Parts: sequence; C-alpha cells; structure tokens
Amino acid sequence: MTAKHNCRKQSSSPNLQRMDLFALTVAESDLHPNFRRLIDRHSEADRQVIAQWAEGFVDRDGKFVREFQTTFNSGFWELYLFACCKQLQFSVNFGFPSPDFVIENFHQEFCIEAVTASNARGEEPEWERDLSKRLPDVEAVLDTAVIRLSNAISSKYRKYLDHYQIMRHVRSRPFVLAVAPFEQPYFWITNDHAIRQVLYGYDRVSPNGGYNFRKSICKPTGAGIELGLFASARMPEISAILYSNTATMSKVHALNTNDYGEMMWFSALRFNHYGKEAFLQNATKSNYHESLLDGLYLFHNPHATYPIPPNYFGDQDITQATLVENDPVPKYRCKHGHLIQRTSLQGRPRD
Repeated sequence: MTAKHNCRKQSSSPNLQRMDLFALTVAESDLHPNFRRLIDRHSEADRQVIAQWAEGFVDRDGKFVREFQTTFNSGFWELYLFACCKQLQFSVNFGFPSPDFVIENFHQEFCIEAVTASNARGEEPEWERDLSKRLPDVEAVLDTAVIRLSNAISSKYRKYLDHYQIMRHVRSRPFVLAVAPFEQPYFWITNDHAIRQVLYGYDRVSPNGGYNFRKSICKPTGAGIELGLFASARMPEISAILYSNTATMSKVHALNTNDYGEMMWFSALRFNHYGKEAFLQNATKSNYHESLLDGLYLFHNPHATYPIPPNYFGDQDITQATLVENDPVPKYRCKHGHLIQRTSLQGRPRD
C-alpha cells in the first residue's frame, strides 16, 4: 500500500507543480538563519532529505517556498509532518484551503493542524544560541516552554472555535493539533516535561516518591495561565496533541545518507524500559540510527468529543499518552529506546 495525496484542484494549477524549496525567492539578507545554513555547500545531503519530505506536498496558496526561506521553522515542521503522514500511509487531501492536513483513508476522516511555539517579542530566538555561554537554567527554560506552548495551543483552539468548526470536512470529526517547540535556545532540553504540564498538569515525581502537579503558571506580565488543558473537559474539541522536540535539523542529519565518517557525532537520551533512568547513547554518524518517527508523541484528550483511535498512530516509534479514570498521572505507551532528546555536532573542513 502506498500513501495517497489526493487533490481536488485541476492538474493545471501552478500550485501543483513540484516545489523548488532552495531556489531563492528573496534577497539573501532576508533569508532565515536556519535556511541560510541549509543552503551552504556542505549541506547537499540535508537538502535531499527535506526535498524527499516535500515530495507530493501541495503549496495551496503559492506562499510556502517564500515563507520557508524567510521564517523556516513553521514550514520545516509542516514538511516533517507531511513526511510522517506518508510514512503512516495517510491519504492527505489538499483540496481544502485549511486545515493543514485532511486525512481520508480511515472510516472517520480527521484533520491535523500544525502550529509552532515561537519566542515572545523581545526574547532570544532559538537560532541565536551562543555555545560559548554556560547552559541555561533548566527550570527557567521549562517555565518559558510551558508559557509559550500554552499560548500556541490556546491560540489555535480559539481559531478552531472561530473558524474550523463550521467547515463541513472538520465538523463532527477528530481534530489533532501538531505542536512543535521552537520558542527559545535549548528548547529541546525540556523533553516532554513542558507539554505534559500544559496538557495534564503533571509535573514530576517528588523526592519522597509522590507526584507533583502544577495547576497554573504566571507570565512575566503577571497574568496567570491555567494548566491541565486535557485534565478536564475545557477543550473537548481537540482530540489529541501531536508533539516532537526532536524534529529539528539534527533529525535531518540523522536521516541523510552522507557518510561523514568520524566528522559527525550524536548524543541521544533514550527511554529505558528496564530501569528508572534513561540511558545515553553517544555515537558517530556511521554508528547511529534513528527513524523518521522516533521522538514523536501523541497525547490523547480523555475528554475529547471525537477521540482519535490510537491505532491510527500505531507505529511503535510513536509514544502515546493519556489519562485513565481516577488517576491524574498520565499513562505512557512507549517502546524501549524511545528517543527523548538528541543533539548532533558536525565537524567541517575549512574552506
């Protein structure tokens, strides 16, 4: 069985032509820093991976390439999601202007809408990491992630109420938000900690072995944000949250076929099914492997009006979580070796 990418537009539409993601549409000064690194002469193998992700993707409004080159992260996340849809053999119908992905090959059609958490105005963006500085305070990174993820989800939820729910192809069907964190430097170090606070209000295991919960958090302005969006029936229209903190350029490095030999290193934190502590994997490119779906989570809303069946995302590389009755701690279905966190480092010859 192969993935289908149905489209109700006429084949003569210019938007159905193959996208050239890397033919510049703006002046070099307007390129996003991440895109600028992607088009250098050392990154041909990375470009090939992203071009493969984009095969079959439809630029419905003719703006995708320009936005990919100038804002990057949201487009990168959409292309990654589309590659995941193909891997899962979803049939994507691009014949609707929105939401991003309308999936048709199940008994009950469902939708996926992509959103990224970005830095607040005036705050340091994710691409301005200074590796010469000390690592940031993990708790401060966590608080920022909780606030920005909550804002991103709440914003899309309002859009669902105001816009999406009246659409015939959305109404009375499961609706999944796909959320990626790009809100700050070192965003990936919060793993799934921030998103589980936002969705379930669960924080961590306490020193005495109990469980700590977090009901709210304050923005820098002093305004409060209520957490645990899926712990009650506050957001029943959202069936689940699809999430990854590892869908980054390091994912592209891991998937490309370039033989870097000893010039690329990976450090991956992985789930340990046989003990309480995760295990760390350090390896060179030639000794490292991860799949496209590695590091992907699906967080179910137990109060959803239209739940998403778990088997739709049943690949073993996808971790799924939900709440069960009378237990406020989310339960995970996770394989041994699930990718929790990963970084990469590439050495390059001098020009």
